[in-house]
Amino acid sequence: MFRRLLKAALTLLVAIPLVVAVTPNSASASGNGYVWACWIEPGEIINGGCGTFYQNGEIVLARDNRADGWGTRAQIQKLLPDSSGVLHWVNHSSACFDDTSTGNTANGGMSCNYSINEGVKVRLHVWASNSGVYKWHVYSPSIEA
Repeated sequence: MFRRLLKAALTLLVAIPLVVAVTPNSASASGNGYVWACWIEPGEIINGGCGTFYQNGEIVLARDNRADGWGTRAQIQKLLPDSSGVLHWVNHSSACFDDTSTGNTANGGMSCNYSINEGVKVRLHVWASNSGVYKWHVYSPSIEA
């Protein structure tokens, strides 16, 4: 029994990142405690990179999926009112960055820890970067921090 459960758990650990990697230009639903989004270069069938925001602990995981010269950036954006009360998405802190040639903190990706007041609506902005050039911007659904 234990071996079957262990085998099933290990299979899921391997399968889930593969499904995310081949899902073009995707973003997740927010009812599970995290949201994610993946950028993809037009004409490609495999995502170039993904970002995930975890609600518990305000952790962002950036993961670059291909050694193609493009890195992956993931940045939290908060929905805040301006002086007139109009809501806008505003960048929160710096972007979390990963590329295939950088040492990382999260088993193939870069993990970044942020602090956000609870109850603030946030989303994750994910994009590709290469030597100061930025392309293929995508956004996750919103979630409360």
